[in-house]
Amino acid sequence: MRRIVDWLLRALGIVTLAAVVAGATGFLLMGHWLQLDEKPRKADYIVPLAGDYIRLMQAADLYKKGYAPTILLSDAAEWPKTRLDKLKFSMGWPRMGHLEFCWAVLKEMGISPQNTDVFGDGHISTVEEAEALRAYLNGQDATLLVVTSPYHARRAQIILEDVLPNCEIIMTVTPEGSFPEKWWTDQRSAQDIVMEAAKLVHYWLGGAFRSDEAAAH
Repeated sequence: MRRIVDWLLRALGIVTLAAVVAGATGFLLMGHWLQLDEKPRKADYIVPLAGDYIRLMQAADLYKKGYAPTILLSDAAEWPKTRLDKLKFSMGWPRMGHLEFCWAVLKEMGISPQNTDVFGDGHISTVEEAEALRAYLNGQDATLLVVTSPYHARRAQIILEDVLPNCEIIMTVTPEGSFPEKWWTDQRSAQDIVMEAAKLVHYWLGGAFRSDEAAAH
């Protein structure tokens, strides 16, 4: 009996060690896996996802290269104004809403608002953003050239392909925000990757942040 117990304990130790090694290896490779960047090609729409206006600038560059006739702007929820925001406004900082700022950036880059359209109404997460895009397309089978940040690309692709199975999703990323090979040595990269890993697990477990739930708190 004691030999059986010893054998089971050793087997459990080996399995535990293997799981730790596999998990650590996977985590170290996470940065490389997250950085999905596909070669741009012709599409029906260019879709810069909300969250970083650098994505909008990248979308403008792609539009000027002729990859799609329309840029779809994501009408995501705006964060509540902070004390700092209010102080900046009192100091003369321009008061602009989210879409107003998007159009101003595009105009500065030589693109008319007439070459854009808007989807969504106050979404707060990538899942809601994908659902808003599905509602906008209303059953249309479209090719979407999606622009996002390097850390966000893999999760965005997974969610968009789940929510829009009839659309072709092409993921391209901004030049800003790429990870070094040893991403754990860079503070910003480490924070982004750990956060994305947590959000991916949350999504795979069936979780999604909802604007109606946020409003209820």
